[in-house]
Amino acid sequence: MPKQTKTKDSTKSRSKSKNRKIQPETPGITTRKSYWVMLTLFMVIVFSIASFILGLGVVNTVVLMLTITFLLSLIGFVSTTSSNLSKSKRATFLFAGASIIGFGVWAIIAIVSTATGLIENLFADTFYLIPSIVICLTAGAFIGELLGKNKRIQTFVFKPEDIPP
Repeated sequence: MPKQTKTKDSTKSRSKSKNRKIQPETPGITTRKSYWVMLTLFMVIVFSIASFILGLGVVNTVVLMLTITFLLSLIGFVSTTSSNLSKSKRATFLFAGASIIGFGVWAIIAIVSTATGLIENLFADTFYLIPSIVICLTAGAFIGELLGKNKRIQTFVFKPEDIPP
């Protein structure tokens, strides 16, 4: 039997791949709003049961639920809404919103509440410290996402030729 050369086989496979039509990807389940709503409800139910079993108070349970709801809402919103920006530019707005706006709001709340004694020892307890910063960072990222949809802000932050129409 004669041996076939690999060059013939590779050209055949190249021509076959060029003739094949590219089919669009089917959207995943995470692009549906109903998925994120159901996931949020499921997580709230699971953590409510867990906090009851662990004996957490009502206030601690509410703080835990707000933290989970804020995080899943932001992730769901970003996953389901379309944007004319590339992923890196969109991430820039999310990061700037979280780090500048979110952390700024949290720092102001922490400084004012500590200086005035309005909320005594709120940030001394780690259980309230971590959820409060997560909620503020998430809210800041959501604001950054909304600011990123504004064309005037896009042209201010990026070069106009880098922004798609």
